[in-house]
Order: sequence, then C-alpha cells, then structure tokens
Amino acid sequence: MSTPTQTETTNKHGVAKLRDLWNDYLPYWFVAPMVLVMVMITFFPGAYDLYLSLIEEPTVNIFAAEFVGLENFETAFTRGGAFHSFVITVTVVVSALLLESLLGFFLAALVAGVESGRAKAFYRVLFILPMAVAPVSLATIGRLMLNTEVGIIPYVINTATPFAAPAFLSDLPLLTVILLDTWNWTPFMFIIFYAGLSSVPDTLVEASRVDGAPLWRRYIHVIIPYMKPVVFVATLIRMIDLFRTFGVVYGLTQGGPGTATQLVSINIYEQMFINNQIGVAAAIAVVYLVFVIAIANIVIAKVGFEGVWD
Repeated sequence: MSTPTQTETTNKHGVAKLRDLWNDYLPYWFVAPMVLVMVMITFFPGAYDLYLSLIEEPTVNIFAAEFVGLENFETAFTRGGAFHSFVITVTVVVSALLLESLLGFFLAALVAGVESGRAKAFYRVLFILPMAVAPVSLATIGRLMLNTEVGIIPYVINTATPFAAPAFLSDLPLLTVILLDTWNWTPFMFIIFYAGLSSVPDTLVEASRVDGAPLWRRYIHVIIPYMKPVVFVATLIRMIDLFRTFGVVYGLTQGGPGTATQLVSINIYEQMFINNQIGVAAAIAVVYLVFVIAIANIVIAKVGFEGVWD
C-alpha cells in the first residue's frame, strides 16, 4: 500500500511527463486542429464521393447499398457525355488561360511603364473592376448585352461596321464563353504580373539597356526569366480555378445550345440534380478530380517551385 508521500511523488512525476510531452511536440499540437479540419473537409468528402461512384444509389445504411463496381464509370463515358465535357473543359481552360496570361502581362507592362503616379493608380483601379463582378451578375449582363434583338454589342456591330452581328450565344457559344471569362479574370493575372514587374530590380533592367538590348529582348531575356516564379504561381492558380468554372457558363448558356458549352462541372450538376444519376455524377467527379490533380502535378514537375519560396 502506497503512502500519501509516494502518491504525491507519482502525481508530480506524471504532470512532469505531460509537460515534457507538450513542450517536445508543441508545434504539432498547434497544427493538429488545422490538420483535423483539413481532413474533415477534404478527405472525407472525397472518400464519400468515391463510395457513391461504386454503388447503385445511396442509402441511409451505407453498408446496405448495392455495390456495382465500375458500372457508373462505364455509364458516365458511354451515355453520360463525360468525354465530350472533358474536351470542352480542356478547350476552355487552355484558351482562356492563354488569353488571360497574355493580356494580363501586356496590361501590366503598359501600366508599369506609365510615369505618372496618379495615372498608374487610375489604371490599376480601372483594370481590376471586372474581377469584382459576381459570376451570376456577369452572366445576366452578358445575356442582355449579347442578345440579338436588344443587346448593345450586336447593335454596335450592325450599325458601326459593315458586318452582320452573329448570334453569339447560339452560333459562337464556346468562343463567347471563353471571351467572357477572359474579360472577367484577366484582372487577376494583371494584378499578379504587375506586382511581379514592380519587383524586378531597376539596376537589372538598366544594365540590359546600357548593353544595347531593345525593349523586346529585355522582356524575353531579363524580365520574364526573373519573373518565372510569379508567372508560374499565377498560371497554376488560374488554371486550377478555371477547371472549377461553373457559375458564369451555366448562367450564360446552361451548357448549351445542346452540349456545346457543357463543362464537366455542368455535366456533374445535370447528372446529379436533373437526371438524378447520383452514381454517374460521382463517377465523373472522381475521374475529374484525378485528372485535375494529375495535370497540376505535371505542370509542377515540369516547371517546379524553384524560386517561388525565396
């Protein structure tokens, strides 16, 4: 039988061990809540989506659902239009990303070259305004401005040019979607590229100017290589965001006419909420997630994060 003195000594020893454990792993204790939250909001939905893609239909008792293997994946690519929506999505992502990057860099270079501080502030505010428009509002405004009967854009083309305005939403739906997204998100690339251009040392540019390099060579051989980490991060973030596009396109065309602008996100929505094909929608979502992760990792592997964290 232990004495009170022995019990007190044991308690003190236990408290000391807990204190040492806390101090030794202090950073991990602080990070643990965030890791737990990330697991709950990231891995759990992904695992549940994979589960839905392998069953006939969801049930209250998850163990009572009928397992169908890869049948939903086969349906998605044979009758669900998954392959077509992947092609449409990749076309939109590549086209919009290219246009937004080029226009964003061009505008950033123009503003960076302006001497007046007030003019720079004015252009910065002017160029980032489109990004402040909400997707649904942008789609509504776009439908009105492009309407063949009351839209301002067809009216201007018909009256101020010798050409007849096309029906943008029925004749050129995919191009219209790409251009509208470009107008909306070029400001994002402009902001990042402008910040990158502002960080290029003046001495570096001045040295190339003294060496007699023309403006285009200064950009190709000095400025853009120096900005490589900035360009890489901006492109990667925008690319991933483009794969998530839904609101603007659905509000503008609802994936039509037909399936001409049916992105993967719209296809998943229609399979889920219109066709009530939950398993097929989950199967497309699983393949899409793997596809986007693979593309992002390929880009990272080819370009790398070298210089990004400096």
